[in-house]
Amino acid sequence: MAPQSYSTLQLGRRMTKVTKPTDPEGLILEAWSQGYMVGSIIIMICITLSNIRRGVLLHKLILLELIFGTFHGFFIFNNAPVYGWYLSVSAIFLNTSWSLHNVVAYLKTKPFMGRKMKIFYLTTFIMAQPYWILEIYANFTYFNNINDIFLRTRAFEALCRDPWWVYTTCCLLYNIRKRYNFGIFELIYLSPRFGIMLLAMVLSIVFTIIDICSVTDALKSALPDGLNPFWKLAFVFKLLTDSVILDDFKTALDKLSAVNLNKAEERSSGKSYAYEDGELFVE
Repeated sequence: MAPQSYSTLQLGRRMTKVTKPTDPEGLILEAWSQGYMVGSIIIMICITLSNIRRGVLLHKLILLELIFGTFHGFFIFNNAPVYGWYLSVSAIFLNTSWSLHNVVAYLKTKPFMGRKMKIFYLTTFIMAQPYWILEIYANFTYFNNINDIFLRTRAFEALCRDPWWVYTTCCLLYNIRKRYNFGIFELIYLSPRFGIMLLAMVLSIVFTIIDICSVTDALKSALPDGLNPFWKLAFVFKLLTDSVILDDFKTALDKLSAVNLNKAEERSSGKSYAYEDGELFVE
């Protein structure tokens, strides 16, 4: 949930009380966005459980990331004072899920990184973590009507959450083209899963940009005060990129490359090579 107004930034005691949405438009928007988020994540949890492999840390982190993301989708059912408390506590799990997403992105992109890039990625990621401690405090004090620090910290949320994800997206696209010499449409033809993942990556970044515009009041007139569904849309598409293909990007692309290289043998021998559920097999 977004702060009620970025233009009224101030520290200290608040001027207006933050409560559960009471107007029909605001209530419907918030309930819809929470239902969309939780429903989508539950489906992704089921898909992940059906594809997960024992002993693979990456798969377990993706499942944990999904589970933590669900808790913040139920605070609309509560009334004061439970509303503020539940929203604040569930936000801790949400923030943890966001950080786990960047850890997952690192593990998936790690085979493409050089040593210096790995150090830079991890160092900057660790440097951003104190912000989330502050954000947990600010979230609690804002939604429990103690002070307005959250109005200042919320504007930096995307900066401390998304740069590593943008890098991951760019790194993957670069390696698809340069290292594997795949065209985007060729890749989608070989693996529709990759097409879904790439589309989800793009949409997550688009909705993140819209979220930033909303927080800075660029979309103030288009939304009820204090409500912002765009981060939920971006969050769901980020989770989709992790769950639709559980393996790291290099492993998945190597398997697709093997399918591509065996096309000539398929034509000459009459054998059919297929790629399904992350495995290469002969029909």
